[in-house]
Amino acid sequence: MWIKGKIYLRGLEEACVSFDRRIKEIRKECRPDLKLPSDSYVFPAGVDMHVHLRGLELSYKETIASGTSEAVYGGIGVVVDMPNTVPIINSVETIRLRLSELGNYSRCDYGIYSGVTQDKGVAKMPIAGFKVFPEDLERDIQWILESPMVKVLHPEIPMSLRPGRHNRRLWQELASLYLVRGNFHVTHTTSLDTIKLAKRMGFSTDFTPHHLLVPGETDCLSKVNPPIRGKSERNSLLIALTEADAVASDHAPHSVKEKSFPIELCPPGIAAVSFTLPFIFTLALRGAITLGRAVELISTNPSRILGIPAGEIAVGNLANFVIIRRERWRYSTTFSKMTHTPLDGFPLDATVYATIVEGKVAYQDGNVFPVRGSNVFDKSGRT
Repeated sequence: MWIKGKIYLRGLEEACVSFDRRIKEIRKECRPDLKLPSDSYVFPAGVDMHVHLRGLELSYKETIASGTSEAVYGGIGVVVDMPNTVPIINSVETIRLRLSELGNYSRCDYGIYSGVTQDKGVAKMPIAGFKVFPEDLERDIQWILESPMVKVLHPEIPMSLRPGRHNRRLWQELASLYLVRGNFHVTHTTSLDTIKLAKRMGFSTDFTPHHLLVPGETDCLSKVNPPIRGKSERNSLLIALTEADAVASDHAPHSVKEKSFPIELCPPGIAAVSFTLPFIFTLALRGAITLGRAVELISTNPSRILGIPAGEIAVGNLANFVIIRRERWRYSTTFSKMTHTPLDGFPLDATVYATIVEGKVAYQDGNVFPVRGSNVFDKSGRT
């Protein structure tokens, strides 16, 4: 199949791309098979390296189909799922269970992290790496620290888990970095100080749009871990647009009933996997960052950190594209079971017209199609 249009290669260029599941050829002229709107732009699809798709026994919060449908609606071609579902994903058996569920229902490409475990067999499974939570920092994780696989750190310490939101202080976020070593990625950083310290220690980093934009923790919709900081920290986090390696959604849906509990009891989490890419490209369209930096944050750098053939329109890479139009709209979720977020109504200038996953149209102009993604960490190609 051929597409032709304004395509982001080394910049936006008039070009043609041939692809099936992978990109086969790039040239100047062709007869396109897929007609695109004249005002559209083609970029590599987004790679979200931090989502909670729920499913399994937590399907009342979100299913794999609803979560990944929301992802392709937001231009995301690859999601990497966290292990803290029910059952916890931290054994060969539960990894097989989770990968089977994703293989049957995911509308985009995917990967998973294992939780901390003493089952060394998980390292031979087709996973992205490991997720290290605050409670894991008290455990014997020596073999995981020594593993060459990516480890994603939730940057808080065991003390942060004590009751009371006042226990989740910024110094604890910084302290957690001193408890790990090796190939670590520090996720959902809430402070420029965390990003700078992580970079000095040789770690990669990401931040979330909600830690940048949401004006404090005021109700259950805005409750998240680590918490949204004060105004000065949020303002300084603007520099993360130039300092951080990546941006991630930390998509974490809960049921409407759970989010209606008092703030002391309701579970933390904001579900906005479809917000991240349109937001980052809106900043580029408004001149706050370059298009190149937008592609780095949302596609190229996450792919590099994870070691997957995505994030760049290049021969041999996955044929994952997002087609964007410049059009003013206000954000809301569409396919997720989580129908309200603190980002609802945010004005955006980049709208996703279509998302292509491994050569198949997964989303176009308001419609999600039942394509099946594959595990990008399965080197055997069986998925």
